[in-house]
Amino acid sequence: MNDSALIQQLEKSGQYKVIERLNPPDFYTAGKPATARIGIVIDVEATGLDTVHDKIIELGFIVFEYDAGTGLIYRILHSYGGFEDPGEPLAEIIRQITGISDDMVAGQKLDDAEINVWLQQADLIIAHNAAYDRQMLERRFPVISQTNWACTFNDINWMEEEIASLKLDYIAYKMGYFFDGHRAVNDAQATLHLLSKPLPQSGTLAMSALLAQAREKSRRYFAVAAPFDKKDDLKARGYRWMADFAYSERGKQRKGVWSKSVSEATIEAEQQWLTDVVYGGKSELFTFKDVSAKDRYSIRELSAG
Repeated sequence: MNDSALIQQLEKSGQYKVIERLNPPDFYTAGKPATARIGIVIDVEATGLDTVHDKIIELGFIVFEYDAGTGLIYRILHSYGGFEDPGEPLAEIIRQITGISDDMVAGQKLDDAEINVWLQQADLIIAHNAAYDRQMLERRFPVISQTNWACTFNDINWMEEEIASLKLDYIAYKMGYFFDGHRAVNDAQATLHLLSKPLPQSGTLAMSALLAQAREKSRRYFAVAAPFDKKDDLKARGYRWMADFAYSERGKQRKGVWSKSVSEATIEAEQQWLTDVVYGGKSELFTFKDVSAKDRYSIRELSAG
């Protein structure tokens, strides 16, 4: 009995679910896209989670061709993986999480020339948790500061697809495959692979859903000087505390604000909620910033300017 027949027999019983190991293909769709675009799925490993001070220790990415209209993924154009020595010993927690040792990064340096060649060609850069990867990469490779970005963590509604965890390995499992994680290139390959698949409930191609969300404008609200007794309301509404956000109030410099990003369709409702619930009818107190894919997940989205 061959593998396919064995899998069918096991799954037919209703007692088993068989998933496959990811073997990255050379292409996903044959032929040429009608509206060709170049995408890059990218992943960063670093010395920590501080996007201002921590350093990249590994970078991996997959360059691919896709159709802007359908979201179909075509050829794989290039892949890159490399380490970089941060000039300091890695913390034990980082070694445990990433599997990267001091010996692996010792004396290593990312190939800036090769990386920049491909980053400059990208119409869209994608990451799983782009708020982290983009901010880390913009410090190291400023050439991408004006590139459109999308996020497989935030820009696909996984809850509606009945996928409860947003961890990449869990999403992959629910989409029918598994992979060897904790290597930047492997994570990038796994992220691209999920984009090639239909979503489990809606049936929409994952890449198509991602593109639709990336094209939408959003508005980020900053509930400056919100009354302290409204913090629970703000938190329940999905606002997050940004301790380093600086702003001026009545000529004085202040730090810390509750912030949330909302879709264009919900702007009116969000402004009404802030006015009524947080500020007692005073709509002029909160501030906001309109955001497109060029700024989304960049540090610029989170700044007062």
